[in-house]
Amino acid sequence: MSDLPRWWVRPIGLGSCGPCGVPVRGHAGDVTAVRARRLIAGIIVGALVLAGSGCDGGPPRAACPDQGCGLAETRMLSYSDPESVLRTMERLAPEQGGSWPVVVVAHGGYQKRSAVHDWATGIAARGAMTYNVDWPAGAFGNQESAESLACAVRVAVHDAAEHGGDTSRVVFVGHSLGASVGAAVALGGSEVSPDCAVRDGEALPDAFVGYEGPYDVATVDYENGRVPRDPPGDDSADPYVHIGGNPSLVVRLLHGDAEDTAWYDTPMSASEQFLQALDDAGYDAELIVVEGGEHDPDKIVEGTPAQQAIVAQVTELLGTL
Repeated sequence: MSDLPRWWVRPIGLGSCGPCGVPVRGHAGDVTAVRARRLIAGIIVGALVLAGSGCDGGPPRAACPDQGCGLAETRMLSYSDPESVLRTMERLAPEQGGSWPVVVVAHGGYQKRSAVHDWATGIAARGAMTYNVDWPAGAFGNQESAESLACAVRVAVHDAAEHGGDTSRVVFVGHSLGASVGAAVALGGSEVSPDCAVRDGEALPDAFVGYEGPYDVATVDYENGRVPRDPPGDDSADPYVHIGGNPSLVVRLLHGDAEDTAWYDTPMSASEQFLQALDDAGYDAELIVVEGGEHDPDKIVEGTPAQQAIVAQVTELLGTL
């Protein structure tokens, strides 16, 4: 990896590598510009993430055309037993056949899955069996919310396996609190909820993508001027507590550089400090700054910098896992 910062315009679609390891620039309108940065010993340096599918010499994988796949009819499922309208998720997948990888998407605090619906549809159209989850997200995250997301991941992987999905490639994507609590879950920090519809087996993500997560929310009170929380939040929802778990997890932290207007403002330092902790522990972790990216739910919809960057980053990861 070079020690010099670089700006890269990275193709959104799968299959965007030329001879293996050689990036190919897309055309205007087909790409999103982001800056990949990695924090090492306090110094931010550039990082290049290659997109592509099948560049490892393995068998060809199912892939969508450049314009994206059409989507099959959305299917709703509950991940609790007995079923609960508070614990449901929608499954979106390409209409064409194929063994598609699995992506689980979680909204932020005080939101519903509709807030990240455009993330889920964009990811699915790029070639993934995508599960957009409703979960009990308040302001801070607790044991119940962590167990619910852990259960949602397990049920999604189980459902994908039953419908021909590629469960060797599982990515968790979270916005705001969904990123913070989701990071704790991706690191293996929570059991599934007692009423989880799938109790057996284990399902940890292979990669994690978080957008503007308050990763220190267990110890910092975001509702009261970011003073220390007293007492601290639940360990099960604190990603810092679980660093060291799931050591092969690939982590990509995205953060917008636009002025946040959300009441729940998440500063860049929250991502930078979490990145430093992950890097110190030896994880494959990077911070990607999204030009013009904002936090509010109405600023992350289809066509916004945040939505485009999320779709691009997940697509890249699925091409390299």
